[in-house]
Amino acid sequence: MINLLRLGFKDFFTAKFIALSILPLCLSIICLAWLSIWGGGEIFDVLSEGARSGNYSFIDTNSTLSSYAIRILSFSATKWIVSILFYVLSTFLTIIISIIIALIVAGFLTPVVTKEINKRHYNYVLKSEVSTARVLKVMTVEIMKFLGILLICLPLLFVPFVNFFIINVPFFYIYCKLLLIDIGSNTLDSDKFELALLEGGGIKFIAFTLLFYLISLVPLVGLFFQLYFVIVLSHLFFEKEALIKI
Repeated sequence: MINLLRLGFKDFFTAKFIALSILPLCLSIICLAWLSIWGGGEIFDVLSEGARSGNYSFIDTNSTLSSYAIRILSFSATKWIVSILFYVLSTFLTIIISIIIALIVAGFLTPVVTKEINKRHYNYVLKSEVSTARVLKVMTVEIMKFLGILLICLPLLFVPFVNFFIINVPFFYIYCKLLLIDIGSNTLDSDKFELALLEGGGIKFIAFTLLFYLISLVPLVGLFFQLYFVIVLSHLFFEKEALIKI
């Protein structure tokens, strides 16, 4: 793993890849700025103001359930918990949204990255390319699975200690799967791509994506290095192909 990380740095810190890596960073910052200016913080402002002042007039008070909810929210301890929860979730969601944006932008650059890595180090020729229809189908299935896992994890946000890490489970899942689909479809033959899907990319791939996901949670650092992650994982798949040929 260390050798792949070093090899990735050698490729990443070249003029071409540094220039390409700036694109996900800039577009992510622009998108986040747009979201914050055009209403991204309005809902949070209303809820946090309610948590501070105890004014939840935006909730429908006609139902008995709503009345009980307002009573509970009016307690000082509840307001303190709700405020912390809102601030933590808003910070986390901001980071997650930035990662998703960077992933999408990096995804468009993946074919350029994999071709350059292949040209520099491997000269591997694909026997059969993965079809776009297959990629879209697999992505759709994985996004549906992600939504299912997210729905299961949401109630656990109210469980002490568990809530610190449980929300990362669905987001790490989709992060790992999207990288596998994106990079695997550009570096592997169609048959080997299907095998990689069944294996989940393998233990090394999962270990790398876990490391990269944790790094991505650091604001701006993850945005800038998304292309580096693509480079390392491209090396991982190409090296596996080289070993198989030998």
